Amino acid sequence: MVVASPFTASLTFSVASLNRTSSIPQLSRRNSHRSIVSALPRPYGDPSTIGLSSKTNGAPLNLDDKDFLLTSTSYGPIEARKGNPPIMPAVMTPGGPLDLSSVLFRNRIIFIGQPVNSTVAQRVISQLVTLATIDEDADILVYLNCPGGSTYSVLAIYDCMSWIKPKVGTVCFGVAASQGALLLAGGEKGMRYAMPNSRIMIHQPQSGCGGHVEDVRRQVNEAVQSRHVSIYFLLWHYSP
Repeated sequence: MVVASPFTASLTFSVASLNRTSSIPQLSRRNSHRSIVSALPRPYGDPSTIGLSSKTNGAPLNLDDKDFLLTSTSYGPIEARKGNPPIMPAVMTPGGPLDLSSVLFRNRIIFIGQPVNSTVAQRVISQLVTLATIDEDADILVYLNCPGGSTYSVLAIYDCMSWIKPKVGTVCFGVAASQGALLLAGGEKGMRYAMPNSRIMIHQPQSGCGGHVEDVRRQVNEAVQSRHVSIYFLLWHYSP
């Protein structure tokens, strides 16, 4: 069993010999007086997190024989029966540990690294509006590694970038394809960047149509309209 704390550098191993009785009960009693402290701020470090107790709460982590899965021959590999939720990487700051997204947000950086759907658009718009509320004179940087996404969701982000008062710069890492290229072009003039090995691509709108003839006609007209909107934004508003 390994007992670790982010504030101690040593690791303690307890291995039971085959010729001796199990030492797990003794280990459980010893560890019942210890507590494992979360390295992350709330809400990641709240007492409701399974297997972790916050530093301020100080609730101990009690162990018993049912918390271990032993092999048939030795006490080597031990697996916890109760899993912890995914933990985001923590970055140590003078104010305490922060997850990576919080560090980027505090530096007015927004990262879009997946296809843009309604959920991603809602998150990005919320971040843009919040940063504009905090300081309407400081610039915002949007880092893109985006293969595209929903036209409506991308246009919602574009409208927000154009509406808020702070200047929004865009930087392409990797790829900005399809509607991702429109987001890249939506940055402030003089604040649009692409890395040497990045790739930028835009293509014709594509979608499926079905139903009655009138329904198909309307769907085609909507696709053509979105094509005209994208071309208009690229050629007229954001030409060098």
